[in-house]
Amino acid sequence: MSPPPERLDLLIFSSVHWHFTWQRHHEVAAGLARLGYGVTYLEPIPKRWPGPGELGRVLGRLRGRHEDAGLVRQRLPARVRLRAVTAAPDTGPVSRMLNRSLVVPRAARRLGRELGRPLVILNYLPLAASVALQRRLAPDLAIYDCVWDWPNDPYSRPGVVREEELLAAVDLVFADAPYLFERMRAAHDHVERVLPAVDYDLYEPARRRRGSGGAGGARLRCAYFGAVGANVDRGLLVRLSHEFRLRVIGPVQERLEGLATETELLGAVPQAQVPELLADADVLVLPYREAGHSRGVVPAKTFECLATGKPTVAKGLPSLAEMGDLFYLAADADGFVAAVERAAAEPSEARERRLEAARRNTWRQRAAEIDGHIRQRLAAVRGR
Repeated sequence: MSPPPERLDLLIFSSVHWHFTWQRHHEVAAGLARLGYGVTYLEPIPKRWPGPGELGRVLGRLRGRHEDAGLVRQRLPARVRLRAVTAAPDTGPVSRMLNRSLVVPRAARRLGRELGRPLVILNYLPLAASVALQRRLAPDLAIYDCVWDWPNDPYSRPGVVREEELLAAVDLVFADAPYLFERMRAAHDHVERVLPAVDYDLYEPARRRRGSGGAGGARLRCAYFGAVGANVDRGLLVRLSHEFRLRVIGPVQERLEGLATETELLGAVPQAQVPELLADADVLVLPYREAGHSRGVVPAKTFECLATGKPTVAKGLPSLAEMGDLFYLAADADGFVAAVERAAAEPSEARERRLEAARRNTWRQRAAEIDGHIRQRLAAVRGR
């Protein structure tokens, strides 16, 4: 009988709050915890100063109330603990000095007392403070999970992102989009492509129920789930609300005006509620806009869309071209509307192709894949 695998402690430097829309960061934390890792999920170190509407969330963080710092209460799996670092945004020399001289040493001492060895750090956040804290903690293995085109981040001020510094400080890089994978391979010697995945069983309610399909003169229902941020073509979303019935599930982070009066804006909801809210949709929509960072986007919900069995129409996502047989890809707004109507009348075999792709890409499979990459690279680093 082979011995049990060595227990590893994992510290995730996240770019997404735990109590926000459920994303890759959550699934990686939960999946590796199921495999026996002790997981500490570090809430995002800020990269900008908060706006007036975010003061409540800031107070929640200062008080150590993670639920108040987010938007919606998400489940917290066993073996996953939340921590936060009270840091200033790395937007100027004064805040960087304070972080470097006060915040980082203090956080390293506190986290160091809690974390075991071997320690693996999975870093999503290429900021000066996160790189400095990672170095202070001296992990046995450091990984950069590159799932965002940080040099073209629309939310960061110039000079804030320190991706080159992070790349120089890690032993392994993960990337999802083809563009990011190739860019990382040109910058680092050890890069693995790690796609998003899906909790397939969770989406059974969405598979069990179909939309109206326009029967009896009913208008088709489109559904979008996820944050409405800088990625989303908001003008197209507004147009869809007038062409079809539209349900938006997730926080609206950007101004969204002109929606049809019957549009459903449900805000952020716990992950467990999403499948039921998609169940009566005819078509799922991913109306992304063409922007500098778009080529690096693989939506975390890619395989979640497929797991519903429902057709999904997408625009502005070059990364989905390699899955063109599973999605309806549109080049512009007119093509998008036409694709929605075409998708609602598709043959039944298209549904099974999507479900099969989702079954081949579950988070249990992906967590085992990530665990394999970690252990293989950790053994190589130890053997140097």
